[in-house]
Amino acid sequence: MELKKELNEAFGLELDITEENDKSGLSRYLTSGRKIYKAQDGEIVFYVVKLPTAVDSRVLYKELAAYEKKYEAGVAFWFDRLTKNSRNAYVKHHIPFLMPPTQIYLPFLGILLGRKMSGTERKNTPVLSANAQKILLFMIYHAQGEYIKQQLADKLELDPVYVTRGTKELSISGLVTEEKRGRYMIVRRDRNAKELFELSRNLLASPVNKVIYVKKTKVVMGLPKAGDYALSEISMLNPPEIETYACYKKNRLIDQFEIVLEPGWEDSGRICRVELWNYDPLQLASDERVDDLSLFCSFKQSKDARIQGELEKVMEERKWL
Repeated sequence: MELKKELNEAFGLELDITEENDKSGLSRYLTSGRKIYKAQDGEIVFYVVKLPTAVDSRVLYKELAAYEKKYEAGVAFWFDRLTKNSRNAYVKHHIPFLMPPTQIYLPFLGILLGRKMSGTERKNTPVLSANAQKILLFMIYHAQGEYIKQQLADKLELDPVYVTRGTKELSISGLVTEEKRGRYMIVRRDRNAKELFELSRNLLASPVNKVIYVKKTKVVMGLPKAGDYALSEISMLNPPEIETYACYKKNRLIDQFEIVLEPGWEDSGRICRVELWNYDPLQLASDERVDDLSLFCSFKQSKDARIQGELEKVMEERKWL
């Protein structure tokens, strides 16, 4: 198949592409005159819908959501021909498409390949400690270029010893510069926020230490939203049945949680997921959600193409300081 050859050559994969016969639950207009293919290479799975002609981007965006909901994976549209205006509109609205051999736009596949690379060739790359990561994200979020170490300790409620250890990690990794100025030790960022994040992204770790299920209470709902619940508020991802919140693993509020040991037997509307984090999510949170970059990190191990695609859109549209 031409599509298999083009994708394998473009991405260095060994995709197995088969026609998908399960179209149950899809409206007739989503299946009539269209062929649907499943592409898979190990844990990487996505679907391709062959369309005879271009479709208005606003309509196609809605159709994309329907296919993704059905197959719970990334979906791309395959065309033989596209006008320049159609291609530009699809890219603008983050609609994956293929027009082999000249045009391939699969943002979700790029992220999945990055995850695969991170789990193999980069598996020995050390990651930052929780305190170093918190300091780094704080500095990315704030335009102020430098801080006295004591300022970081006060703002992030860290023991100065932990700040010193954390900034040392960042300095060794080339992410910040430490400078003695009089009797103060200065920590300085020399790059803009986006450059600093791109340089550090392979060193960033998921802040999630453990996930528990608890009864939904006012105490829990007062925590910052996290996981796919938070992502659904800043993307086109549908809200999950069970809400997710984040809490520092040493927070005394945990003593007030009503732990649910068998969530599968509970009414989904009466329970919540709580991610117990290695650093306090409240210190970086905004708009009642965990911060975007920590949210990104919390999905580093996710192989869900829909989530990775939405994360990519969020990162592309982010305004950096």
